[in-house]
Amino acid sequence: MSIRTPGLWLTLAALGAVPSGAVFAADLPLKAAPIAPVFYDWSGVYIGLHAGYGGAMNDWTADALGADFTAKGFLGGGQIGINKQIGSLVFGLELDGSWANIGGSQSFSLNGPLFGVQTDYNTRSKIDGLVTFTGRAGLAADRWFVYAKGGLAVAHETHSLNSNEFNFPPQPASSVVISISGSEYRWAPTVGFGTEYALGNNWSVKAEYDYIHLGTRAIGVNGSETFAGVVTPVADQLQIEQAFHVAKVGVNYRLGGIQTALAPARAAPGYNWSGAYVGVQGGYGFGHHEWPDAFVPTNPEIGKYDANGWLAGGTVGVNAQAGAFVFGVEGEWMWTGIKGSQTSFTDLGAGRTRTLGLESNVNWLAIAAARAGFVVGDRLLVYGKAGAALADERHTFTRNTSGPGGSFVFDLSAKALHTGVVAGAGAEYALGGNWSAKLEYDYIKTLAQNFTATGTQNINTPLNAGSIADFGQFGMPQHLHLIKFGVNYHFNPASVVVSARY
Repeated sequence: MSIRTPGLWLTLAALGAVPSGAVFAADLPLKAAPIAPVFYDWSGVYIGLHAGYGGAMNDWTADALGADFTAKGFLGGGQIGINKQIGSLVFGLELDGSWANIGGSQSFSLNGPLFGVQTDYNTRSKIDGLVTFTGRAGLAADRWFVYAKGGLAVAHETHSLNSNEFNFPPQPASSVVISISGSEYRWAPTVGFGTEYALGNNWSVKAEYDYIHLGTRAIGVNGSETFAGVVTPVADQLQIEQAFHVAKVGVNYRLGGIQTALAPARAAPGYNWSGAYVGVQGGYGFGHHEWPDAFVPTNPEIGKYDANGWLAGGTVGVNAQAGAFVFGVEGEWMWTGIKGSQTSFTDLGAGRTRTLGLESNVNWLAIAAARAGFVVGDRLLVYGKAGAALADERHTFTRNTSGPGGSFVFDLSAKALHTGVVAGAGAEYALGGNWSAKLEYDYIKTLAQNFTATGTQNINTPLNAGSIADFGQFGMPQHLHLIKFGVNYHFNPASVVVSARY
């Protein structure tokens, strides 16, 4: 072969006219093909244990004197499930059961020595068992799995009502004591989301939020009434509405050993958003409260007022990224100074007037939400979010009616947990290192939560003067707008900016 011949072959190969491997194939060393990286495969059967904490409001109807109180407590149990991973997507089914001690009670009184008679009430509810059967679907990024879930729940509950009516001065023979109780199984839908992380070997740990809406149902109760020493059987029905939030942590063991798979999806070049993060945030909230039970036909604006104030707290979350798509779950807890009030004056005629004072204070807000978004460029994540909110609030109700016949002054207050739905949008930018900054807007629409306010009624008339115990049941729909700025720290071992990830 002449010197010109290999030169010709090299020229043609460089231009793509012939396969470059044909050039001196017998003389060039062979390179091994690159080994594709392997990722954790979430497919398979697993068993595990969990523990958690749950709570929300129990709402009894007026048939049970309008009791509304917070129920909360711990739960713990086990779960069994199966997953199937297809690419970056993971689908599964899970059955879990828990022993629970989620309960609460409320005690209040009516009247007093001024009227010569008083009635004391105590209502109580408790969930002692909970089973859920749900489907799970989510996104896997190697050892991180972020998911949403939905299905059915069944809870076993007990309820009781005790009342004691007695005269002043006390006369045991004339007291009326009622004690009734009952239990039930209640079916309900449940939704939630969470994250799971593979530790190694066959073990993984998880954190999860669930919302269970038990709805309103009539519960049959039985008991006795005691009057003048005579005991009589009684039976009744109680209308009780329930919904509660549960936060759980757990550990799972996968049967059959560790499975690995080729990279399910090539991630978009840029910042690595997969992994856990924590952060701090602050901002401003504003919204609107309504007291429909304080409505006055002659002035429809009574019972409606705005609320606003600061908020600040912390954030914890996990993201999983596949391509340019990012799916994550996030929990937030914030102190707030959001509050609002209204004072109104009404002339009732004939020299009688009424002054009504209403006030609401949002003590803290908790939000559990799922986030989904896309990476724009190398460092910007734009996302939407949706989930549930829990607002701890205190409400006060004062009313002073006065005129020629005397005055009646109510002073009542209540503490309530308001459940709401959350929708929002935001943008997060990778600053450098493991830090990012975000700007976010959230809208919270709460359910028309009932609450029972307790306190006193002060009476000053020519016939009577003094104070008696009193209570009132109120319903309150409301909505809030939140504008938040935050900084997050990402626990991510990967480089801040990568040219490509497999």
